Amino acid sequence: MSADVVPELPSSFSLERGARGALAVRRSAAAELSESGFTLTSDGHGRTAELKGRRAVVLLGPPGRELVVRHFTHGGLLRLLTLARFADPRRPFAELVMSERLSAAGVRTPEVVAARARRASAFGWELALVTRRVALARDGGELLASAARDELPPRERSSAAAAAGALVARLHALGFLHADLHPKNMLFASDGSPWLLDLDRSRFESTLDCAARARNLARLHRYVERRRARGEFLLSRTDRARFLCAYEPDRERRRAVLAAVAREFERTLRWHQLGWRLFGD
Repeated sequence: MSADVVPELPSSFSLERGARGALAVRRSAAAELSESGFTLTSDGHGRTAELKGRRAVVLLGPPGRELVVRHFTHGGLLRLLTLARFADPRRPFAELVMSERLSAAGVRTPEVVAARARRASAFGWELALVTRRVALARDGGELLASAARDELPPRERSSAAAAAGALVARLHALGFLHADLHPKNMLFASDGSPWLLDLDRSRFESTLDCAARARNLARLHRYVERRRARGEFLLSRTDRARFLCAYEPDRERRRAVLAAVAREFERTLRWHQLGWRLFGD
């Protein structure tokens, strides 16, 4: 793998290159990763697990110090055409860099332990990212589903809504656009603190204008509304208000944000409905 494929990595990571690809490893976690057997060519001594509400992943290490191996997969029609092969080997390394940058800015993301791009046997690349598991945490989708079953205390639901609004506000203030912004990519720890997951294809911009913010928020609203309409999620008007107030405390600016999101939602809804009919979720 040529040097220009891997972006410049933080000094806390070492990089191994080989005939089949490249592996970046956090220096402080190199020993435990080695003990688990995770290398450029092997997933190690892991066990497949279903993290609630998410695709199956591989877990490494003992309970309490578990590492999560996330293999990149396509969605929609690409999943059938290319399986888990990708054309761009840089993606896990770019996610590593974004995670470190967000963490330095005070946004919690699971600690990245390793990033790997490995040549597939036929064509393309197999990509993986290893992160440290956040203990005693539930994602936002799980919380909203619990609320729909009347299993989530209103205070916890309201607290999560406000924490999510503050998290997205912080992201937008940093010029960060999450490519797949939805509740399942927000993790809430036992102390209520929000964590951000799955940064793949996301990006930093110098600044975000109102239109870019509205598109990002409309994506989140579309995801929640679709599942709320099917009875899978419960989100009250009070929950929405808490999210918006945390996102934008100023009343007049908040109204402008809400109007812009509503316009974007209506403008793109027909095309998304077509996609849902063709490819499902």
